Amino acid sequence: MTHIQEVFISNLRYFRKMKGFTQLAFSEAIELSPNYLNAVEKGKNFPSPEVLQRIVDVLGILPFELFLENHHSTVNKENQNVTKIIQDLRFEINKKFDDFITNKIDSNK
Repeated sequence: MTHIQEVFISNLRYFRKMKGFTQLAFSEAIELSPNYLNAVEKGKNFPSPEVLQRIVDVLGILPFELFLENHHSTVNKENQNVTKIIQDLRFEINKKFDDFITNKIDSNK
């Protein structure tokens, strides 16, 4: 396993747990099999760009955050809380926008 994979895995687990996802719930949210996600978190597989996009979308983070070394260990508790609030808001805004678009499309049928 490469160093970048180790950093990626550590950050992926951190953000997944910070958002309250189990591996199973997260695999469903990003539309992957639980076995594949488990293999990613063990360093046996590395996600494609499309899967990376789904990961950051569901986690509400920017892509580079998955590759920052010691990212989660250098953030203090207050910053973690603010980051979580921002991520939750980003996720909710995206969800509301998706719901709005879906309803708009449905009303035009």
